[in-house]
Amino acid sequence: MATSRDIQEIVSKLSSDKAKIREEGMKLLNSWLEGERYIGFCKFLGQNTAMLKPNQIPHSETWPFLITLLTQCISSEISTSKRRPPRLFFARTLRIVIQRAEDAKFSGKMLLLLSAVKPLFSHIEDVLRDVPSFQSEYGMILRHLLAVRDYRSHMRKRVYCNLVLLYMGKVEKSLSGGKNNIQSNPKEEVFRCILTLHSLIENPPGDFPHNLREDIVKGFVGIFSYVRDEGKISRKLIECINTYLLKDGPNLGCQSLEIHSAVQEFLFRCWLTTHDRGLKVSYSSDALILYARLQLKVTRSAADGSNLVEQLMDVVGKELDQSIISSTSMPWSDAARDDKFVTLTSSQCGLMELAASVLYWVVIPETLYLHLCLAAVVACVNMTKAPSLEKRSRREHAAARLKEGLMKGKWLW
Repeated sequence: MATSRDIQEIVSKLSSDKAKIREEGMKLLNSWLEGERYIGFCKFLGQNTAMLKPNQIPHSETWPFLITLLTQCISSEISTSKRRPPRLFFARTLRIVIQRAEDAKFSGKMLLLLSAVKPLFSHIEDVLRDVPSFQSEYGMILRHLLAVRDYRSHMRKRVYCNLVLLYMGKVEKSLSGGKNNIQSNPKEEVFRCILTLHSLIENPPGDFPHNLREDIVKGFVGIFSYVRDEGKISRKLIECINTYLLKDGPNLGCQSLEIHSAVQEFLFRCWLTTHDRGLKVSYSSDALILYARLQLKVTRSAADGSNLVEQLMDVVGKELDQSIISSTSMPWSDAARDDKFVTLTSSQCGLMELAASVLYWVVIPETLYLHLCLAAVVACVNMTKAPSLEKRSRREHAAARLKEGLMKGKWLW
C-alpha cells in the first residue's frame, strides 16, 4: 500500500525546476504504476480523491493534483527540448495515469478528474498542435475523455473547434502525401487520426458551433479529394460523414450536397465496381447505405436532390437485381407457405430500406398502380422465368424498373 510519504516524494521530484530531477520523478511514478504495487497506489489516490467535497481544491495526494502536475512537467519538457524531440514516455505516463484514475474499482466513484478536465483539454490541444511525436498517446487520451459526457461538456467550444480543424488538417495532409517524420506505419497513423476525428464529431461538448459548420464541410471536401482506395481508412471516413449528418445534418441545407459532390465519385465507384463481394456487403451495409439514406433525409427539395436520387436509383436497381437470398431458387408460391424459407441479411434489409426511400422520392403515377399489382400476382403464380426485356435505358422511369423486377420474380424488388 502506498503511503503519504511515497506520494510526496513523487510530487517533490515532479515539482523540481531541474529537468533531471523531474525525469527521476517520472521514472519513480512509473515504477508505482506497473506491477503489483499499482493497486495500492491507485487505491490510496482514488480514496483521497473520492473524499473531496464539491468545489474543494484537490490537495497533493489526489488524482487531479497529480495530473495537473504531470501536464506542467510535460509542458516544461516540450519547452526545453529544442535540439531533440520530447521524450515519449512523458506522454505515455500521463495516459496511464488518466486510465488508472478513471478505474472506479479503486475508489468506488466515477468522474474523479472533473476538477482538472477543463485545463486538461486545453493542454491536450496545445500538445497535439505543437508536438507530432505525442500524437498517438494524446489521441488515446482525448478519445478516452470524449467518451465521458460529463468531461466533454466542460471542454471550451474554442478548444473543440480547434481540435476538429486540427484533425481534419492532419487527415487531409496525410492522405495528400504530406511529409510526416513520425510515422513508422503511415496507414495506421492516419487511421488513428481518423478515429480521433470521428470521436470528436460524435462527441461534441454541446450543439455544433454554427461557425464551425462551413469549415467541417470544407474539411470533408478537401479530404475526399484524395480518397482513392477501398479499405478501413475510407470506410472510417464515410462513418465520420455519417455521424456528422446524424448530428448536424438538419442544419446543413444545401451544404450536405457539397459534401456529396466530393464523395460521389469514390462512393459509386466503390459501390458498383468492387470485385470483393465480402467487402462490398459489409462496406455498403455499415457505411454506404447509411450514407445514402442520411443524404436523402437531409436533402430538403426534389430540385436539389434530383441528381442524388437519379444516382441512387441506378445503383439500387443494380443491387436489387444482383442480390441473392436463401430462397431465390424457390418459386414465390412455394416459399410463401412458410416464412422461415425467406432469410434476409442485415445488409439486404438496409438495401431494401434505402430502395424504399429512393422510390418514395420518385412520383409513381397512380395509373401504374394496377400494373404493379398485376406484375406481383403474375410473378407469384408463374413459376417460369419471366422473359428478359431489352436493355433498359439509364433514365427509365422508376416504376418501370420496379415492374420489371416484380415480373422477374426477384424477391428484393
